[in-house]
Amino acid sequence: MNASSLPSSFRSSTLASLSACAAAACLSTGAMAQTNVTLYGAIGLDLLSATHVYNGTTSGTVTKIDDNAIVNSRIGLKASEDLGQGLKAIFNLESSVSPDTGKANSTFWNRGAYVGLAGDFGSVKLGHQWNVADDYMGNYFVFGYYSPFLMTGFYALSDYYDNAIKYTLPRLGGFEGAVLYSAGEVAGKSAAGQKFQAAGTYAVGPFSVGLTAFSEKDPNGVATNTLYAGGASYDAGVAKARLGLALADVKYSYNGTTKLTSTDAAFKGRVIDLGVDVPITPQYTASLDYVLNDKSDSPDDTYFVRARASYALSKRTSLNANLIYLKNKGNANFAFVSGQSGFAGEAGQSQTILTAGITHSF
Repeated sequence: MNASSLPSSFRSSTLASLSACAAAACLSTGAMAQTNVTLYGAIGLDLLSATHVYNGTTSGTVTKIDDNAIVNSRIGLKASEDLGQGLKAIFNLESSVSPDTGKANSTFWNRGAYVGLAGDFGSVKLGHQWNVADDYMGNYFVFGYYSPFLMTGFYALSDYYDNAIKYTLPRLGGFEGAVLYSAGEVAGKSAAGQKFQAAGTYAVGPFSVGLTAFSEKDPNGVATNTLYAGGASYDAGVAKARLGLALADVKYSYNGTTKLTSTDAAFKGRVIDLGVDVPITPQYTASLDYVLNDKSDSPDDTYFVRARASYALSKRTSLNANLIYLKNKGNANFAFVSGQSGFAGEAGQSQTILTAGITHSF
């Protein structure tokens, strides 16, 4: 998910197996500088209760143990090697896990698998990696499992792409930015499946603004899906107000990796996220978000309200709770908790979700 939610990490020199691997790698390459390999991760589980969970035939209330809604469980390895004159070699491998069942994702390094260089020029990374909107838009949109990017057409607010090249600029005053290109790798159709995205933020004092633009060609290299998003935030100390606005223009029947129905094959829509974060004490924080998904020229809209509270037991361990009310209008059938694959609910149905859980990062 977004960069601001990454867990703290510790050095793995105390782990004999990883130290041996790092040492072997250095010896095999004859490198003079040592590569510092870090093992990191997070694990979080929620007790969740959700109403109107639709299984394709009937709907009812479901209670389950589920992955944490905000801090997604993961495990990863990362490293940097000092090459001299401010230049470093970097890599990252990260995998999501489902602690409620112990299963790993079928694509093991699904959350990141890249190598690159970093220095005064910024960084260049190649491989499977998060898009640049995920790096910056989390300052303005609610992220985690209760997020606008799960809605049809808005996936590019936070996603990871194969065969990607990402360039991140060095920080210039209050400006930060990055661009990403993902190759479709289709023989004879150079445009097929290509993705382009740029994003950046500018901060001055307590005020911050951000923008992102995304364009993706369909598998035939013919039609294009575009998304534009912007946000602003103001941190007054006692509270931080956020505003996010995303516009999606979907013109084909292929949304990321998911085939859309004929009614969703071409549409325009917008998502508006109004939020506030309140640090009540150094340990206790609360937040509130209102998100509207407005489909152009259609009554099939969705909105939800989410309230969250978090209490830090330590720097690494927190207790948290979420309360979400979601309402579908017309034939809209979005659902955060579903009884079948995907996020489909029952048309026009509301959903109330309550979670309480614990997370630990290492």
